[in-house]
Amino acid sequence: MRRTAPLLLAILALLVGGGCTGGTDIPQPRKIVDLSPVITPELNVRRLGIRALELLGTDGRVRTNPILPADPKLGFGFDELQMMTHTGAHLDAPSRLLRGGEPPSRIGLDKVYGPAHVIDLRWHNKHSPIQITDLELKPPEPGDIAILLIGYEAPAADDWPRFAPLSEQAALWLVARGIKALATDMPALTRFDDVADRMGKGQPPEIVWAEHLPFFQAQIPVILGLSHVEAIAKEPNVLFMGFPIALAMGNGAPMRAAALVY
Repeated sequence: MRRTAPLLLAILALLVGGGCTGGTDIPQPRKIVDLSPVITPELNVRRLGIRALELLGTDGRVRTNPILPADPKLGFGFDELQMMTHTGAHLDAPSRLLRGGEPPSRIGLDKVYGPAHVIDLRWHNKHSPIQITDLELKPPEPGDIAILLIGYEAPAADDWPRFAPLSEQAALWLVARGIKALATDMPALTRFDDVADRMGKGQPPEIVWAEHLPFFQAQIPVILGLSHVEAIAKEPNVLFMGFPIALAMGNGAPMRAAALVY
């Protein structure tokens, strides 16, 4: 086990109320790093590109509309918000692919809070999948929230998003390691052009989404679309928290993700 683990476990014990005599006894982080991109009207267009959004069947834009009462003079200052559930930093819920899979509201918050283990893969070729041997260079421990940092960059013009996706074998290996959750700056675990190719060949869902299914089946949360992960890449003591909106419906939910650096 890493030498930093006992310190993080002690901090976790204090934060959940073990042995504290007062609020001042709770260890304060040295800094808090916001891992969530700001949600703007064009965020999905900028992060994913037009081609990926066309595959998804949406323009991806985030819209707000004022709510107006019957008497327009009685304005309440409320807005309606319309956006994809998979916008910005977000939970990819098992209900998206599994019959009876958990919606966002049923994901235990204890599963999306805990010691973070950042695996820096920015060196990796963007045209080939991440393999087990890549992850073994800095393997996570059981109970870690594994964060894959690939250095995702938005696509140019009408191109597909280009990034090193996770291989099915690497996904199965991470599940076998007993991680608590998987988080990443990738917009998806599978590249969108690969999804389009698999669907075009008429392959079944278990092949199209082969990289996602092991996590969903093992009830391991998948968190996508993080930003600023490079700010914690070399930090030895980090707690991750990413609490999704408690939606009882739908198959994903935006979240405010952050890293507490000690």
